[in-house]
Amino acid sequence: MPDYSYDDQDTISKIKMGLHKGLRVVTIRSKEVYDTVKLKNKLQSKKKSKSKATREMGESVYQMFKVKNEYDLEIIRSKCVDIAKIDQEIADTEEEINLVHLNAKKKLGELKAISKPKENY
Repeated sequence: MPDYSYDDQDTISKIKMGLHKGLRVVTIRSKEVYDTVKLKNKLQSKKKSKSKATREMGESVYQMFKVKNEYDLEIIRSKCVDIAKIDQEIADTEEEINLVHLNAKKKLGELKAISKPKENY
């Protein structure tokens, strides 16, 4: 085995710490991207559901007017409640996305706090 001086061992140790930190950053960012993409797909699906429900409600209201020349407020109210639930699901999903980003930033901040400050000679 080669005989390393103290400076060589210190350099090797710094390289190992740098690689370890780099791998942790990649792991944190990869998880952040994966979770964000998954939640954005969910969000897109919820927005499509809302658009479909809104369109169906409009068609129902028009058909009520066209056929009976009156509106059934209970049906309209029911559809509005369904759309409001979807709105809440959209807001919850957006909040989940924000939490994913905040958690990643927190983990990266903890990682930075672990590293030693650079010494200037």
